[in-house]
Amino acid sequence: MCELFALSSNAPVNIRYDLDRFAAEGGELHQNRDGWGIVFTEGRDAHCFREANAASQSPLDRFLREHSRPQSNVIAHVRRASRGAGALENTHPFRRIRAGRAQHFAHNGTLNGLEDSPGVAPYLTQRVGETDSELAFLLLLDRLERAAPDHENIAARFEVFRAFCGEMAGFGSANFLWLDGTVLYVHADQRVFETPEGLSKPQPPGLHLLTPAPGAVDRAHEFTGATLSHLPEHLAVFASLPLSDADWEPLPRGTVMAVAQGKILHRDCVAQG
Repeated sequence: MCELFALSSNAPVNIRYDLDRFAAEGGELHQNRDGWGIVFTEGRDAHCFREANAASQSPLDRFLREHSRPQSNVIAHVRRASRGAGALENTHPFRRIRAGRAQHFAHNGTLNGLEDSPGVAPYLTQRVGETDSELAFLLLLDRLERAAPDHENIAARFEVFRAFCGEMAGFGSANFLWLDGTVLYVHADQRVFETPEGLSKPQPPGLHLLTPAPGAVDRAHEFTGATLSHLPEHLAVFASLPLSDADWEPLPRGTVMAVAQGKILHRDCVAQG
């Protein structure tokens, strides 16, 4: 199963991360990982680092951890392939530029039958790789361009994203992180869990949310796989599973959110399918 992580804050924070430990928290105990990727925004653009190998074996991952800089927006993905080979073109987060704005997208789940659904065929040749996740990203971007092209109209883009997520969940597990410039959009669905008896059927929660408790501002916070040097006034952290002993909120299936500078701007819960 894939693992997701995202952070949005109103002030840059030093974040030290270890994607290998992060993935192990999600049950990936046997190095069965097919790639990793992480995005840090900077102004109108973003740094996007991806590899098709396990982070535990990566000199690039080690370099990034040793030379971390304060960040306000982060999304990360550790991949266990369900569609597409373990190759760079199939590694999340996926990236596109639209109207001078960097777009990044990561997905945990499998969208069965999406490739064969009506109206999708023209987008198949636009993919760099072969995943259903990248295909879903292309569909989302097209709908945004047609129905909500104004990047500053967060409410309109949230409505497009909300409808899109409800539809995609009809194909399978659809936990999404979409970074629209510096605005983070999130959809929590359901996920597979590793149990002593084997892999479970997909079930919620697909994502968890952490926001600072009253009085926690400026304190350091230690996660499994990540450390924040301090907690700013406004902070939202999303992860597939709770990464600390703090009070993480398991997000109900169908939860859709838009977050900017650590503040939740829009939140809704949509019907699936």
